[in-house]
Amino acid sequence: MPLKITDKTADARLAFNNVSTKEDATPEQVNAAMEAYMTAIAEDAGKQVRDEYEELKNVNDNNILQARGIHVLTAEENQFYNEVTKAGGFQEDEVWPETILERVFDDIQEDRPLLKMITFSPSTAKTKVIRARRKGVAVWGSLHKDLEGQLDAEFGATEFTQLALTAYFLISNDTLDLGPRWVDRFVRLCLQEAIAEAWEAAIVSGDGNESPIGLLKDLDGSVVGGVYPDKTSAGTLTFADAPTMVKELALVLKTASEFTQKIGKDDVGKKKYRKVAGKVHLIVNPVNYYDILARVTTQNANGAFVSNLPFISQDNIVESLEVPANKLIAFVDGQYDATQSRAEKVYVYKETFAVKRATLYAVDLLGNGQPANNDAAKVYDIAIPVEGVTTETPVVPAG
Repeated sequence: MPLKITDKTADARLAFNNVSTKEDATPEQVNAAMEAYMTAIAEDAGKQVRDEYEELKNVNDNNILQARGIHVLTAEENQFYNEVTKAGGFQEDEVWPETILERVFDDIQEDRPLLKMITFSPSTAKTKVIRARRKGVAVWGSLHKDLEGQLDAEFGATEFTQLALTAYFLISNDTLDLGPRWVDRFVRLCLQEAIAEAWEAAIVSGDGNESPIGLLKDLDGSVVGGVYPDKTSAGTLTFADAPTMVKELALVLKTASEFTQKIGKDDVGKKKYRKVAGKVHLIVNPVNYYDILARVTTQNANGAFVSNLPFISQDNIVESLEVPANKLIAFVDGQYDATQSRAEKVYVYKETFAVKRATLYAVDLLGNGQPANNDAAKVYDIAIPVEGVTTETPVVPAG
């Protein structure tokens, strides 16, 4: 069960994001906004955990507790949290059990459809992604015929320097008193909220400057100051009517089936083709998600409403607040390379926060990511006609 976010936390998150992205924001303003956001998360998580504790403290059936998100701890996790409660908090030299972060990622992928499409590989400080491109083909012929078809391959590697993703959580003394399983529940709820948003933003719109590279970015574009440029639009999708949708989405899938395979940074690449049936996801802002569903939803003879999109399952339409309104990302499943590691360091954050009976901790996690190739995703404009308003002739994506 994910963290139940209140309006206070949602508003604090928005305020923090707005302040932290302003070039003229002062450190004091950023700290104040972060304090409000972290405090709101801690209050939501603390209330949720205490409510669950009061409801479930006498439940001994692990299956029931597991179903509610209260995990059975491993021996290593139990010992770790016992030391935390004895010490009255987390110590800076403690090594976190790797399974804690693994469960955090399992939970955020379950709760966020976009992250569920991404495979996170365990990482070290530097990680190489090895890519191969086959040369030659197998050749049919008579038995013992001289070898004519030599199977060979070209190999290349992309090296990821792991970046630090710093996640914060504020934990109160009374939460520590609840015991290991409940401290674990609280910590995971807080980290899920912080990590999920950061990763989703990076995967969609990360600019590559000390951050992962997002699907909106052009890997072949001119990089200025470490920042990758946005991709140009591959066309406009109108979803105007059934015949138009068939043509538009058929071309989206046709375009996705063609890609340039590169095995290294300096490789010019070779044009390749792939099967994409059932593998293309349409990632859109929520404001466009329901516009699209409205165009494809009808009522059948039994009175039930059904939604049918040509060539693409409704489950493959994914909402993300990180996608700009009136933009659509057509992403091919499995075509994003992401790495992550367990908590490398935890420390008390002393620069701000004068919160009584509570401590703010910062946890450094390692990770990075980028699309597997520049054709892993195409970006389209959305221009759905308004009912009763005359529109221009739909612009079908070039291809």
